[in-house]
Amino acid sequence: MSASFAKALQRYKADDVSGAIAALKPMLQPKRIPLEVLLLAGQCFTKAEHWREAASYYSRAADLHAANAPMLRALAANLLARTDDSYEAMQTARKAARNGVFDADAEDIYRRNLQDFVCLDEAQVENERFLAGLKAGDEKLLGVEYPFMNINWCDDESINARMTNTKLKIPLTAQARAARRARPHAFQDRLRIGYLSCDFYSQHATMLLFRGVLDLHDPEQVDVTLFCYTNPKNTVLDDGWRGQQPKLIDIHTLSDEQAVARIREEEIDILVDLKGHTRGGRGDILNIGAAPIQVAYLGFPGSGVGIDCDYIIGDPIVLPESSKPYYHEKFCRLPESYQANDRLHRPDPPATSRASLGLPEGAFVFASFNAVRKVTPRTAALWARILLSVPNSVLWILCAGDFARDNLASWMEGKGVARSRILFAPFAHYPEHIARLKVADFGLDTFPVNGHTTSSDKLWAGLPLATIKGRHFASRVSESLLAAVGLSELVAEDDDAYVDLVVSLAKDRERLSALRHHLSKVRAEAPLFDTARFTRHLEKAYRMMAERAQTGQEPDHFDVPALDHGA
Repeated sequence: MSASFAKALQRYKADDVSGAIAALKPMLQPKRIPLEVLLLAGQCFTKAEHWREAASYYSRAADLHAANAPMLRALAANLLARTDDSYEAMQTARKAARNGVFDADAEDIYRRNLQDFVCLDEAQVENERFLAGLKAGDEKLLGVEYPFMNINWCDDESINARMTNTKLKIPLTAQARAARRARPHAFQDRLRIGYLSCDFYSQHATMLLFRGVLDLHDPEQVDVTLFCYTNPKNTVLDDGWRGQQPKLIDIHTLSDEQAVARIREEEIDILVDLKGHTRGGRGDILNIGAAPIQVAYLGFPGSGVGIDCDYIIGDPIVLPESSKPYYHEKFCRLPESYQANDRLHRPDPPATSRASLGLPEGAFVFASFNAVRKVTPRTAALWARILLSVPNSVLWILCAGDFARDNLASWMEGKGVARSRILFAPFAHYPEHIARLKVADFGLDTFPVNGHTTSSDKLWAGLPLATIKGRHFASRVSESLLAAVGLSELVAEDDDAYVDLVVSLAKDRERLSALRHHLSKVRAEAPLFDTARFTRHLEKAYRMMAERAQTGQEPDHFDVPALDHGA
């Protein structure tokens, strides 16, 4: 090891990234750079968030280290995906995954890029190959995809429940679960509820749904504490809501063990994890065991594979009896709707004009606005069939990046849908987003993962949408929401019925007008948007969980009875 390299490594270990880069620079000039220098440079530039430079060094390291080449190229692809060079990211991901040597990370990043960049035909082939391998019992494939990505395209709950790439360091074991439940704990009349999340800022989708519930919790029934590990980069997006919370405890800088100790200090009765297998989740806090009752809710639409939660909160639509064999959690099913919605703070601005949005005045506008990763080959095929059956219609969607946009437009063009009929919307702040939804004619859903917040946004804005009966939690969400506004008629049995339903509605302006009138009429009273009623049901669920624990009973499935109307 040269003295210069030793100096760079020492500064890197001391968290002096800029100093490490400065020390490395003379060693990065020659055409042939030693492997250890390339690897350290990749780490340093990654930590400095210089994604392109870091990717370059990892790619060059891959050329020198054949055994680890797939992993190194996967790292490079992952970094390039954070830049505006999506095409190069996809090419690097392909090279990482298709070199004849299986590497789970390379396979994962390749498959994720296929989704993020809307490479539809390639994704179709790869999904069929991957699914065939899973069904044939190829165990190594179970460790490829993070559960959040697996449910995006695979709606087979028996497979979803077996994915092992959970990012958890601490395993879920029956012994650890039993020890957690056996810890001495004194319940009080007023339940102490803890919410665990890294999304505690006003502009996150979770808080757009849940903020009103936190405001309306009955302080005589529950004592609420927010255990927050939100990244400081995101807290700056908050509108002041955080400062109004009486008990928000920051655990961002604490280790998992320290976080558990801090939660235990508050003698929490029920800890509700709002993340699960979504970005930033800290399931190891639950696996160490922070509270006598641990609950999964809202963040991840499915079983938290490998995460120690006693219950998952849903409703009879998203969690039917047939799903029980594929969950280690017990079902707590709320009446009317599982999804919280915030009627107190959700904006309701007047509609924007079509002209200001660049929308054709006379066209029939189908709107999606779901995350582009949800635009699976199945989804795109359904949308193409609908567009071809409805003359003078356009598709209005969110899709960032020229590469992804061109991929989608080219695919649609290949199906006979002109590029000019695919309209890409820019990012908009939430009030402006609700305002623009009001000028669309009909909402299109995605499959198998439906819109979640995006679907309830459409219904709040008075925009009707249709969906298809699903086979896992994430594909049943829109059905649940539509039932909670009295529009179960907009749930199709299968793909063909969905196309027929949407096309028939698009050609029946009178019926569409009646649907809009219905949404306008029921919004003030529908269960989906009755935040206070929902909150009482949620509190009843917590009480029923606690009563079982207080009497020494193990967690079990239960349904929360609906309150009498007017209660």
